[in-house]
Amino acid sequence: MTNKLLVTSITVVLFSVATVEPGAQETSENEVKVEVRAAWDFYIEAFSNARTDIVSRDIYAAPSYQLGVRSGSLRRTTADTKTAFDAIHRSLAKDRYDRTETEATEVCVINAGAALLTARFTRHRDDNSVITNGASAYLFGKLDVGWRIVAIIGNPTAKLITCDQN
Repeated sequence: MTNKLLVTSITVVLFSVATVEPGAQETSENEVKVEVRAAWDFYIEAFSNARTDIVSRDIYAAPSYQLGVRSGSLRRTTADTKTAFDAIHRSLAKDRYDRTETEATEVCVINAGAALLTARFTRHRDDNSVITNGASAYLFGKLDVGWRIVAIIGNPTAKLITCDQN
């Protein structure tokens, strides 16, 4: 996928999740933060338990994007997402993966239907030793079926994005 097409696709997705129907009841920023954090916690639990079926069906949107440091990829379907997470877990199994724990999160509310969650996390082995520390940003959209991850953005500097407090 070309960068121009990827940027256009992301713009369309952002516009889609950012549109709030006229007359819809306004959701407070705090409510959005609580709901997105609950969706994140559900994701971490499902990921830690290798429930790639739940991750792909109930947590990620289809389509969704994985935006890395040098390139991006499009996961067009739930099956594409499941395949990607199955591959991640096969790789983690070689390191005796047990669970992922969240060290810190920041939720930036864009509007009642879109939020950016950034997180620092640690992946642990079954003996409690650390496999890796990491950080990513996740664009959440409130879709007809609830909050879903629309895009994951790699964050090699492990900095959390902070929200404007004004």
